[in-house]
Amino acid sequence: MRDFHRHLALGVVFAAALPLGAQGLGITTPQASVKFGFLLQPQYQALESPTLPGTTQDLYMRRMRLYIIGNVGPDWSFWIDTDSPNMGKSNPDGTRNNMSPNGNLVLQDAYVTYRINDNLHLDAGLTIMPLAHQTNQGATSLLSVDYGSYDFLQNGGLSNNTVRDTGVLLRGLAWNHLDYRFGVAQGKRNAQVESVLNPSSNHVASNNSMRVAGRLQYNFFDAEATANAYYAGTYFGTKRILSIGVGHDRQDSYKATAFDVFFDWPVGNDSVTFQADHWDWDGGTWIPTLTKRQTFFSEAGYRFGATNLEPFIRYEFQHPNQATLAADKEDRMGGGLDWWIKGHTSNLKVQYLRVQPSAPGVTLKDYNQVNIQLQFFYL
Repeated sequence: MRDFHRHLALGVVFAAALPLGAQGLGITTPQASVKFGFLLQPQYQALESPTLPGTTQDLYMRRMRLYIIGNVGPDWSFWIDTDSPNMGKSNPDGTRNNMSPNGNLVLQDAYVTYRINDNLHLDAGLTIMPLAHQTNQGATSLLSVDYGSYDFLQNGGLSNNTVRDTGVLLRGLAWNHLDYRFGVAQGKRNAQVESVLNPSSNHVASNNSMRVAGRLQYNFFDAEATANAYYAGTYFGTKRILSIGVGHDRQDSYKATAFDVFFDWPVGNDSVTFQADHWDWDGGTWIPTLTKRQTFFSEAGYRFGATNLEPFIRYEFQHPNQATLAADKEDRMGGGLDWWIKGHTSNLKVQYLRVQPSAPGVTLKDYNQVNIQLQFFYL
């Protein structure tokens, strides 16, 4: 633990030494407009192991994105952004992730949007399919450090690109309270089969069904903006939000169902935020590594408006129906502190989590994780 505390102190020094600020650029004509932006998230992480001694330390870029968004006429818009996720983070063999000359610049989002009316939009391209509130939040507006540890368990099995899929998404708001999102995407495709011994099983590649996903959210008070493809993780009390949601995602024998509640409310000059999301996962034979399990994510914070400081707590778990070393039972709990220097434009987050893993026939020890993240975002 002495080494761990020393690593934490080094991370605080790193965060305090970084500059603050952000700028952006845009072009506007009578027919169209284009904006350019960026997201930088330098991060320090200290991570212990459930099986090995010592603490892994990393100074890396959690996200480094470039944005190009714009409008063509009153009803058509587009959104494009790139990322080099976890750039510089160490791998178990000692190499560093996404570093030149083997860097990995990915196309993160790329979709066009047709505005049918103010409360109904159709997206087509590369984007996130609907499921839970937390999984449809933007990475620039999260309350705690990063998404939940078990939010995107279907990502690899469905051959997604950093949790994005190619398809179409209809999202709208009915009666000013019911937020709905329905999407059809490519998902995982099956292989071509040519068998001389069993010709009845022959078929071309990619003849399986498409991935379908949907989500309903009821807003009891204010609605979240339907003009945006992503929800926010906190609104700093600028809205009065209490919502409940349900989502479903499936392809072939894979299916996932999510339930969530989200609360964001002003308290004088302060604000309070809370959310809880629960998933039931079953990869079936389509994603055999995604065995049946339940996962949960929750967080709550209270922002003091006079200082823009927000202490928060966080709890999440993964509970497989049959725990194994590859899919162990885990509980993660902890908290931290946000400093909303300029809201979502620039902020500093410090988070501590205690992880408690267990699996039959295996000795796993509890371990610690600390993350310190600085964000610069302009768009």
